[in-house]
Formats: sequence, C-alpha cells, structure tokens
Amino acid sequence: MVHREEVTWTIRVEATAEFVESYDGELDGYAWRDKQFRELQNRATTAVLRALAGLDGWRVRTGNRGLPATDELLIHIELDPDSEAFHKP
Repeated sequence: MVHREEVTWTIRVEATAEFVESYDGELDGYAWRDKQFRELQNRATTAVLRALAGLDGWRVRTGNRGLPATDELLIHIELDPDSEAFHKP
C-alpha cells in the first residue's frame, strides 16, 4: 500500500481599482478586469510556473477544480521519489 502525504499552500491575489463617482463599470463590461488584471494574472501564472518547473526532483502541472482559470490557478507539484531531491536530508 502506498502512503501519500499532501500539503496545501494558498497564494491569494486581490486586485482593486478606484474610479470617479460617475464611472459605471457595467457599461464598459468592467474593461479593467479584462485588460489590466488579466495581464497581471498571465504574468503571475507564468512566473510561478517557471519558478516551480526549475526545481530539481519535482513534477509540475496545472489542474482544475471546476473553476475557470480566470478565478483560480491550481498547480499540482509532486516530488519524484526516484530523484536526488527526494533523498536530500
């Protein structure tokens, strides 16, 4: 029987934008979210995945828990038991 251990670490990013009182986000479809915030999401995702992929002995892949990628980024990392990293003290 295989013994499996898991741990979770959450990185949460909350973005806000303030506008003049006359701003009506519904009329422009909340354009700031689709432009500036999506760019932020793409850059952060790329940076995190690159950093994790560079770790010896770890397998990295994205996942999905039924939420859209615009709402959640799920990354699975698995320590390879055959790697040197697994056997380091």
